[in-house]
Amino acid sequence: CHLLSVGGLQNMESKIGNKIVILGVSASGKTSFARKLGEKTGLPVTYMDEVMWRPGWKYIGDEETTAQIEKISKGDSWIIEGFIDKNSQQALFEKADKLLYLDYPGWLSAWRYILRWLKHRKNPRPELPDSPEKFSFEFLLRVYKKKEVYRLEKLFKVVDFGAKTVRFKSPMEAEQFLKSL
Repeated sequence: CHLLSVGGLQNMESKIGNKIVILGVSASGKTSFARKLGEKTGLPVTYMDEVMWRPGWKYIGDEETTAQIEKISKGDSWIIEGFIDKNSQQALFEKADKLLYLDYPGWLSAWRYILRWLKHRKNPRPELPDSPEKFSFEFLLRVYKKKEVYRLEKLFKVVDFGAKTVRFKSPMEAEQFLKSL
């Protein structure tokens, strides 16, 4: 799989495109990164948590999630951040101009998960009204072991998305990218 590291980002700002997917495990910082990228580019941002979950953490289901992703990705410009279900990944990634992958160490995302829970256990995140954060040791371990990106990594080994994929190995790399725009 051909994945650019942030070191290979010469003139990336002129090549970012209008259709961007931001990937990574839970609590890696996808939402914050997407918000900043949207402000920099003026592209509309879709937060998958906002799409997939109804108040009280009620999941809309795989079929509805897939339908929503298809609907959003028909547009001419978008940033989509968050968990992309396995049924939608390849088609969405092929439509995208850039795949920005926050591939940080598991311990960092696990730490951020704990901080997010502490901050939002009583006051939910803006994109998840009426859904306070719940803590789960099982989920913490899942984030730490990066199990959420298992299928993503498998897809990257089978399908070469070429230079459209940029893998950030640290928050500093992601910030440098944003500053270069």
